[in-house]
Amino acid sequence: MLTINFPYSSNEVDIFDFCSQVHACPAEEELTVNFSSMGRIEPFTMTYVAKIIRDYLRKHSKQMYCTGFEDKDYAANMAFFRAFGLKHGREPNCTEGNDRFVPFTILRIQTIKDEASKEWKVEQEIIERRAEHLAQILSQQESSDLVDALTFSIREIMRNVFEHSESKSIEYCAQYWPSYHKVEIAILDHGIGLKESLNNNPFIEVECDSDAIQQALMPAISSKSYKGAYIDKNDPWQNSGFGLYMISRICRLGGSFLICSGDHGIKLDEQSKEHIELGHKCEGTSVRIILNTSKLSQLSTMLSSFRDEGYEIAKEIKNVGVYTASAASQMLSRDFTKST
Repeated sequence: MLTINFPYSSNEVDIFDFCSQVHACPAEEELTVNFSSMGRIEPFTMTYVAKIIRDYLRKHSKQMYCTGFEDKDYAANMAFFRAFGLKHGREPNCTEGNDRFVPFTILRIQTIKDEASKEWKVEQEIIERRAEHLAQILSQQESSDLVDALTFSIREIMRNVFEHSESKSIEYCAQYWPSYHKVEIAILDHGIGLKESLNNNPFIEVECDSDAIQQALMPAISSKSYKGAYIDKNDPWQNSGFGLYMISRICRLGGSFLICSGDHGIKLDEQSKEHIELGHKCEGTSVRIILNTSKLSQLSTMLSSFRDEGYEIAKEIKNVGVYTASAASQMLSRDFTKST
């Protein structure tokens, strides 16, 4: 029997190393994960690790043994253990969360479509409504700059999953720590990944996951928006390839942005850009948003500034994107009418 110890730290190096150990475990070995040393654990760690373990168990059609998890109350309350099949703690989706946290939750794409059909709305409106609801839970506020920033960020990532990934679900988890001026949101999917998605754009050549992530973070780069593609200029939800760029700029105001797809990850913060070789391959795309709430000013002002910067970058990109950020990627939908 092979035993793998869960790391004390939640930093990227330790977590990705743990996931690589799970991923590399031979199919014929019985696997035990020892959680005794697990210290502070955060939303991205829980969602990402649960995904890797589930994928491993499904691939090899086997069970996994766990030890040392009984006293890990926070992780249990966030539905971490249940998320990968261990019958301990809160069930995913059992409540919407409170006290500034959202436990591990699975949102089915079909649920979004069904709600939109029932209410005669477009799916993106349903996504924004859910994003705003999550933002209000985390902030414990009905409206504020923080609610706006959270709503925008959550909505744009969920839109990317819905519009590009071909995933059947969106998984997320989040926590707000007011005393640290920090919000962390983790959102992931089980879709085709950025490399395969961007290859749908005939003007983009993507040879590896690292290239795909870097392309996706550029303004005006999209799998659906390019020269020759049909563009409905009257549709505020028209995809323009600005969503990830705008979110990463918000996060870099004292926070950070991490995105992983395939075997690679890129982390951006205020000072640096870091390439991360995961050491394993993970299907779909996983995103971690960390916002410094003390540096969030009026969202519309920030987005206007970031949009202008994005336009200047996009001008240097030839025949790839559409150099006008969609209304949805610039602001919240309630502001659409103000801009026309």
